[in-house]
Amino acid sequence: MPNKPEPLFIDGHYHYTLSSYDPVEATLTIPHLTDEEVGYGIAGIVAERGWKEDGLPTDAWVAENVEGLGTLDELKQAVHEELEQINARYVESTKGGLCAEELAKRVEQRVPTAIVERARDIVRQGFEMQAAQNGVALAQLLAASGMSEHDYEHAVDEEAQAMAEQNAALDAIVDEYAIYVDETELPAVLGLSPKDAKTVIDDAREHGGLEEVMAFARRRRALEAVVRDASFTEEHETAEQAARRVAEMRAQMQTAMPGDENEGEGGQDAPQARLDAS
Repeated sequence: MPNKPEPLFIDGHYHYTLSSYDPVEATLTIPHLTDEEVGYGIAGIVAERGWKEDGLPTDAWVAENVEGLGTLDELKQAVHEELEQINARYVESTKGGLCAEELAKRVEQRVPTAIVERARDIVRQGFEMQAAQNGVALAQLLAASGMSEHDYEHAVDEEAQAMAEQNAALDAIVDEYAIYVDETELPAVLGLSPKDAKTVIDDAREHGGLEEVMAFARRRRALEAVVRDASFTEEHETAEQAARRVAEMRAQMQTAMPGDENEGEGGQDAPQARLDAS
């Protein structure tokens, strides 16, 4: 692939262009809901309500312990419908990322190293925040997920490069269509309450990061327009693909976090058995 030129740096900003500004075309993958996933959903609901036995509860137990439902079949149907709704929301949530990925392929300039390094810092902070939310050090989180230091560095590199290129593509859309966002629009664009938005603005202004916040908002507004104009085709996950996905999910669930010796497969807090919905 030929080397791309450096972007123009004007008025303190890099300026990018796209090879095409035509609407994006992307493919949505529709998950195949498996009986095992429904079974896990049922297991979670009944465990929360005190069911500790092997296998499935009786109709009488469901009627007594699950509000609004009278039989096990009704519980299965309710869980199935809820998971279908969750899958539909998930598919909808992937549209922005898919469009950004497609746009990134059209960027005609090379993203400067300094911008990629800044993205690396953001990605690293994300991993560290995830570890903190789990109450462990980053090294422990990586060990629990089976990720080596080399794998981690590679993942950070790839995610940072993708983030930088997608931001560049959205900046090109902002420039092409003169997309503007003022501070009064930030609550709506960022999905924050006016009070929370004011806190973000004040903090960013105090630490010299307001322009970054505004750039993020402009990119989000640009992506909304791109998604609105995009065309999507649907590709349904096969039963075999779903089985592999669920197997990976099961393996992750059975990998106990450091210090959780009593949890996971066979532990005190593990379900006595998977509750098949079939």
